[in-house]
Amino acid sequence: MFTQSTKKDLNPAKISSIIFGVVLILLILLSIFPDFFTPFSPSASNYDNLLKSPSKSNLFGTDELGRDILSRVIYGTRVSLSVAFFTSTISLILGTVYGLISGIKGGLIDEILMKIVDIFYSIPDLLLISIFILLFGRGITGIIIALSLLSWMRIARITRANVIELKNRPFVLSAKVMGFSDLRIAFKEILPNILAPIIVTFSFTIPSSILAESTLSFLGLGISPPDVSWGLMANNGWQGIRSFPHLIIFPCLAIFISTVTFLKLGEYLKWSLK
Repeated sequence: MFTQSTKKDLNPAKISSIIFGVVLILLILLSIFPDFFTPFSPSASNYDNLLKSPSKSNLFGTDELGRDILSRVIYGTRVSLSVAFFTSTISLILGTVYGLISGIKGGLIDEILMKIVDIFYSIPDLLLISIFILLFGRGITGIIIALSLLSWMRIARITRANVIELKNRPFVLSAKVMGFSDLRIAFKEILPNILAPIIVTFSFTIPSSILAESTLSFLGLGISPPDVSWGLMANNGWQGIRSFPHLIIFPCLAIFISTVTFLKLGEYLKWSLK
C-alpha cells in the first residue's frame, strides 16, 4: 500500500518540478556565494595550463589565458542573474505603473500612452538596444537600464488590459461613487486583483533578460572585462569551437539550464495562480 501511494505521488510532473526547484536554488546560491563554490579565482591566469580540456583538476577545462572555466561560469551566474533580476524588476515597476495609469485614465491619455508603446514596438530591438547602450554605456548598470527600457512594454500592455477589464466592475464603481481618485482606485482597488498575471509575466521576463544579456555580450555590446558573464565567455570561445569546444559549450549550457529553469518556474506560477 505504501509503495503504491509513493509511486502515485511521484508523477513525472512532480519529479520535474522538484528537479527544477533544486536547480533554481543552486543558481541562487551560486550567484550569492560564488567564492564558496569556485575552485580557483576566475581571473587568475596560468600560462602553463592554457586551453586544457576538461580534467580532474579543471572540470570544465581552461581558456586561452589558463583561467579555470568552471570558476568563470560560476562567477558568470552572479552577473547574468543579477542583470536578469534587476532588469525584470525595473520592467515590472515601470510597466505596471504605466499600464495602471493608461488603463484607469482612458480616453486621450490612454491613446497617447499606447501610441508611445507602439512606437517602441515599431523600432527593431537590436537598434533600440544599441541606442540605449550608447546613451548609458556598456557594463552591468548600462545593460540593466537598456534592457529595462526595452522590456517594460509587454507588462504595460498586460496591466492595461486587466485594468480595462476591471474598471467597470461594481467594487470599482462604488469606489468612484465614494469620491476616491483614479490613482487610488488603480493602486488600492485594481492592482491587488491583477497581481497574478503581472507576477507570471515577471517570471517569464527573467529568462528573456538572461538570453538578451547573453546575446548582447556575445555580440560585443554587453558586459565587458573584467566582469564575467556567460555571453561574454561564449563570445571569447566561439572562434575556437572546432579545436576547443569546451570554451563555448559550458557557458552555453549554463545559459540553457538557467533559461529552462526560469521558464518552468513561470509555467508553474501560471498554473498555480489561476
